[in-house]
Amino acid sequence: MIKKELSKETRDDLKNYFEDRDYAVIAVPKREPLRVYVIKATNTVETARRIHNLSPGATAVLGRALVGAIILSSLVKHATDQKVLLQIEGDGPVGTVVAEADGKGRVRGFVSNPQAETLIKETDGRKKFDVASLVGKNGILKVIKELGMGTPYTSVVPLISGEIGQDLAYYFVQSEQIPSAVGVGVLVDKDGTVKQAGGFLVQTLGRMDDKIVEEIEKRVKNLPPVSSMLEEGKRPEDIAVEILKDMDPQLIGLKEIEYYCPCSEEVAKASLLLLSEEEIEDLTKDGPAEVVCRFCGRVYRFSKEQLKEKK
Repeated sequence: MIKKELSKETRDDLKNYFEDRDYAVIAVPKREPLRVYVIKATNTVETARRIHNLSPGATAVLGRALVGAIILSSLVKHATDQKVLLQIEGDGPVGTVVAEADGKGRVRGFVSNPQAETLIKETDGRKKFDVASLVGKNGILKVIKELGMGTPYTSVVPLISGEIGQDLAYYFVQSEQIPSAVGVGVLVDKDGTVKQAGGFLVQTLGRMDDKIVEEIEKRVKNLPPVSSMLEEGKRPEDIAVEILKDMDPQLIGLKEIEYYCPCSEEVAKASLLLLSEEEIEDLTKDGPAEVVCRFCGRVYRFSKEQLKEKK
């Protein structure tokens, strides 16, 4: 962890090192019990798009969920294997949405229907993806935290909008009892590739003066979409400073973000070894049994002889 004021020199150093990298920063004001977590995840979401061959609409949905999972990973210890899984089950055409992130900044995910039809809506004269309709407004948002202490902690809240950012803010208030503002966004180019993706989390961590709370709420409400700010060339630290301007913002944490799947042949084989002899015999009667990882698309094949080695 590092702690330093967000001077121009600091921001220039970050920009040079992270020019083409995804990363997240945590910033706090000098005196107020408030924290701001800002993420750039453009490469990460583009990797997910390529792996799953996502339609533009599905890219927007899964991209927001991946950023949301990274935001939720702020609840686990930094640089550990503790992890958080975000699962959204709505009644929209994209189906179930799953995203998982750990304390090291690694994230992965998938949607049930990667080729979901791209739905568009117009707001204030601007066309944008209708994420709420793609996800569905009726359903649940589930968060599972694996903290390495035995049984995972699971919390479920109803979807209130399907926009994902608003649903996550509702989760923080209902399940974590932390007043929060969440913004997530994905900007998709005309060819379907990801131009920008990112998000932010603003949380109060204690009693604050009502006037300061009102000012922070006003700033967050008036912020442009996070993907638009990234497209304009702003970095996560710039966005953090924008939110905490005139409050002596300090950088207290930074980590790189990447799409990463830890699946392996050993894990895939273990999943098949849970089957009975009869089930294995049926799976391998026409050739090797096959396991496909839903998160990264890797295919693992095992012959009957390999699976009998369990005995």
